[in-house]
Amino acid sequence: MTAETQIPSDRDRTARVLLRTPSGPFAPVTARRMRRALLTYAAVWVVAVAPSVLGAGPGLATGALGLALPGGGFAAAGHPWLAVATVVVFVVALVVWWFFGATIVPPIIWIGAAVLAGVGAEAVSDAGRAVALAAGPVLVALSAAVHVVRHRAQVRIGERLNRRLEQVDFVITGMPDMSAGLPVAESSAEDLARLRYGLDLALQPIDRFDGFTHLDQYREAALRYQLNALSYGLSMSRFTRTPAFSGYLAEAQRSSIEKMLQRKVWGYWAKENAWGNLRWDPEPVENSENIMLTGFMGLMLGMYETLNDDRYAQPAGLPFRWSPTRTYDHSYGSLAASIHRNMGGSDFTLFPCEPNWIYTVCNTFGLNTLVSHDRLHGTSYAADVLPGLRDGYEDEFMRPDGKIVGVRARHLGLSWNFWASPSVQMTTTYWMHAGLPELSQRTWWLLREKGLTLRDGLLELPKFATNGLDPGNYLMGRDTFGQVVTIMAAREVGDEEYARAAERTLDEREPIETSETGVRRLKDSSGLANHYANLGRFGRRSGLRDLVAHGVPDTWRTGPRLAEAAYPEVLVARAVTDGTALDLVLLPGAGPVRTTLGIDRLVPGRTYTATGTTTGGVTADAFGRALVEVDLGERLEVRLY
Repeated sequence: MTAETQIPSDRDRTARVLLRTPSGPFAPVTARRMRRALLTYAAVWVVAVAPSVLGAGPGLATGALGLALPGGGFAAAGHPWLAVATVVVFVVALVVWWFFGATIVPPIIWIGAAVLAGVGAEAVSDAGRAVALAAGPVLVALSAAVHVVRHRAQVRIGERLNRRLEQVDFVITGMPDMSAGLPVAESSAEDLARLRYGLDLALQPIDRFDGFTHLDQYREAALRYQLNALSYGLSMSRFTRTPAFSGYLAEAQRSSIEKMLQRKVWGYWAKENAWGNLRWDPEPVENSENIMLTGFMGLMLGMYETLNDDRYAQPAGLPFRWSPTRTYDHSYGSLAASIHRNMGGSDFTLFPCEPNWIYTVCNTFGLNTLVSHDRLHGTSYAADVLPGLRDGYEDEFMRPDGKIVGVRARHLGLSWNFWASPSVQMTTTYWMHAGLPELSQRTWWLLREKGLTLRDGLLELPKFATNGLDPGNYLMGRDTFGQVVTIMAAREVGDEEYARAAERTLDEREPIETSETGVRRLKDSSGLANHYANLGRFGRRSGLRDLVAHGVPDTWRTGPRLAEAAYPEVLVARAVTDGTALDLVLLPGAGPVRTTLGIDRLVPGRTYTATGTTTGGVTADAFGRALVEVDLGERLEVRLY
């Protein structure tokens, strides 16, 4: 069902969500940042021209002119090819700055080139001086003019879209009726074979990372993002399929969190903090520009605690060990407090994911951390920042035509379209739904309006350079990751038509790798893409929103639970309790087997009937535990009541 045709329940509401009319071509905070940057450049430009005006020698004059433009000193010294080479190297430095958060690299290239030009200068070229002094202001003026022209066109598109949005009622799901329970589906054999890919990675020793992608620890292929996605997929599978099963699934959830505490996962921050903020401090949580750890990991913790226990909310529940003598002790609460503090201290409310760079999608993880923490621990973090965060998204990080601005430089206010592909918009749509459902629903509607195409039951994504990027391994050429995040977003907002079309597209097109033990994955895709594929596979309408914002019924927390099962001999396809009985559906994972299941949270001393078992009936011990034996050769239903 689409956002326009969903029928709300009595707990849902409808909303009409128009695009805001911008106050000018530049949003208020962005405009302030740009004015400050331009004033700084103007001061540098004056310094650059001063030696020439004052009649200084060629060395000082050309060196100073190099401050007006990267390579400007070489141009003024009569070396145009060196000037061009400097510009090329400077552009590469900007990419390095963006990719690694290395703020120091562009200034080093710019100033270094100016110094080198001045050292070797014997004369000053009048034409070169003119280029050095004029190029910067001309580029700024042209860029501003192009932006204004594009902005006006986007405003006109936004006005047309608003006339249509005035007729669209988006269904915003409310708190589910917990007394009636939440929907729990049954996993197919294929679902479980895909889930095993994540389970096998998580269940290896904490300090082992066999099977993970090892490319870098700074961008999307980093270990932390693989662990985040792995954990989210495991949590969603438990929420929608096996809420009454802990066992090896809960162990895998814990393992994915505790792997995050390995220095090889979080130690990147020491370098990023040094070359991005000019500050040596490995402390990973208290710093202001590390939402890529605090937000992403905080959501892992919120999901885990909702479904399991509060061990990571305890003081020092998260020890980040830098060395044998230095440990940074944190908890779920300190991560949430850090996000709250940094959002409150940012003019944008959104704050950087890495030094200088603010990503819209990263801040959705921060919001989800706050929403889940508020629900679990009674804080008001999300309520405090939500008005500013909404304004930040609507005014500072959204174009007049509704397209989300994927990234913005905090100090300069600049952004670009490269990080605004439909796949990035899809990902943001999904993660935004728990805390800002109106914006999520509208973004999905705009994506459908402006490029998603169904053809013969398959999904075609718009042609956009980064739609063919798999961010988990940086390989270009296929839109598999885009299809995966479409499944996630469409299913979350309740558009099963598009979710199934994307699934069919992958099923028909993508080769599957099957291991000797029956584990299945998308063969040509990264681990990150496979983990997100599981998140979409196990999702449902408002699955993320319900898990993050609303939690689980009390009966799921107190009723009988499958606590022990052998892996991979026993694959749990469904496990649910109504508070009194336990219903299981089990599949064999390694051939027929007679095996023992451990059940807990029973009423001590009570005798239960156990259908589907060889035991027939069991009596709970003084701790509310019991063992039952099953013959598992094919799909088996077990009921304890």
